[in-house]
Amino acid sequence: METREILSLQFGHYSNFIGTHSWNIQETGFAYNSKTPSEINHDVLFREGVTLKGEVTYTPRLLLVDLKGSLGTLPENGTLYDPPTHSSTVETWKQGVEVKKADKLPKNQFQEELDTHNCLKKNVRLDSEVHVWSDFLYSRFHPRTVNIIKQYAHGGESEFDVFPLGAMLWKTDQFEEEFADKIRNYVEECDSFQGFHVTLDATNGFSGLTSSCLEYINDEYERKSVLAFPVIPSRYVDDEEERRPLKDSICVMNLALAFEMLRERTSLFVPLCTGATGWRKPGEPRKFHHVSYNHNLNYHSSAILASALDTITLKHRLKSSHYSLGDFCAYFNTHGRAAAAASVCLPFSLSKNGDFIDCLDNWEGPLTQSITPNCTIGTDKLVQMFTLRGIWEDRLKRPLSQANKQILMPAYNCNTVNEMLSFYLSCNYYFCLNNVTTVAQGISVKTPFPDIFDEFVGVDGNICADSRRRDAVIESVPILAGLHSGVEIGSMLDSLHQEAKKLRSPHKQQFITAGLEEMELSESLDKLLELKECYEDNIN
Repeated sequence: METREILSLQFGHYSNFIGTHSWNIQETGFAYNSKTPSEINHDVLFREGVTLKGEVTYTPRLLLVDLKGSLGTLPENGTLYDPPTHSSTVETWKQGVEVKKADKLPKNQFQEELDTHNCLKKNVRLDSEVHVWSDFLYSRFHPRTVNIIKQYAHGGESEFDVFPLGAMLWKTDQFEEEFADKIRNYVEECDSFQGFHVTLDATNGFSGLTSSCLEYINDEYERKSVLAFPVIPSRYVDDEEERRPLKDSICVMNLALAFEMLRERTSLFVPLCTGATGWRKPGEPRKFHHVSYNHNLNYHSSAILASALDTITLKHRLKSSHYSLGDFCAYFNTHGRAAAAASVCLPFSLSKNGDFIDCLDNWEGPLTQSITPNCTIGTDKLVQMFTLRGIWEDRLKRPLSQANKQILMPAYNCNTVNEMLSFYLSCNYYFCLNNVTTVAQGISVKTPFPDIFDEFVGVDGNICADSRRRDAVIESVPILAGLHSGVEIGSMLDSLHQEAKKLRSPHKQQFITAGLEEMELSESLDKLLELKECYEDNIN
């Protein structure tokens, strides 16, 4: 079987929250000594290596970038290949030099149990203990994976907050040479490299850094596909309330510049946010059936987005699939339609002991909830792709001898989960081009995934009629995720364009001071409007 490898890139703190959940979901879902082989080809995103001691490793094929002070207890080179070194501080006095060891950051309960290889045997509550993404990192990284920007501190006074700061940062040796070399090293290891998954914080300087990186990728790997996920956190930290309006305006301009850049330099991009509006403010949190999450916690909101992202990309990561990353992007990106919207139903609400046919027959409202800002997904004239995981074929329908009312349903003639979901979509979504993928195994929500499911979700991930206290940890749940392209995407882009047009010169000053000309800002907004026009209803 040919492995068509993908290199993942993560730029920014919230992107790394999402990425951490995504890698955790995959690794906690690995099937060891299972009688049922995994349907997923993990070699697409993971790589095998060997430590200096000759130990075989299996780590994400990943490069991530964050600011100084964002790693918590995680050493920059990781803990897999070399023992962690403790940093020290040096203070100079008139009498001489005094060396002091820096205080070692304490590990939380999950990290302590991870060190003893016992982390999955307890249901550890991390809500109050997660401050940075490494606080709940289960995966082990290759030493080249983590890249820290030393010029800016996480939560520091000197802010990495505008697009051109990131764009200029690429020109330093750390990125134009070292980071580019790391990309090259990963790609050269691959037998049949097909492209990149890129997750980026789109509201700050990481959008500009990503832009310059993608320009390099386009030049060096012009025939490789790039699937990008610009992300917006579920809330902004209001450290100075009087400065918030200016910061909100900066976020809007960063987003406009990022979207225009992604249109030009990616094969497809999909904005993600659990907030409903997502431009000037993330907005009210989206609601999901049987999920009770705290949108103020990055640890919670990023888990929902990671679950959707991991499920959406399964189409080109399955052992049985001949679908490539290029096929995936080309399915949506026609007539210049470089953007798509995402949606998710987590958990997919199949009743305990119920049948899939009855579940769909009794379903009210849309199957999934949008997780793209300022975008309510309709039901007609869409190009869309759904991936459902966690519904086994024996949950499809009753056998003929027990069918009762089911036999009267047209869907009873369907013989697979894939066929039945496809039939449902054809009946409820009009003039739509639908593509369906189904995977039997549900998504892993083992520790350190947050406990966000309500009391109606049973330990098997199915929905119970009555609320109950769970006496065991939920290990996996069914999930349905979708990607969509239609006029709604044009409306989303238009709302961002209108918001960016309102900005006056004082709001643009930081961008101009950082090296971007006002003419460039104006041209970017014009190009964003051109992208919006690609989604007009008369485009076929």
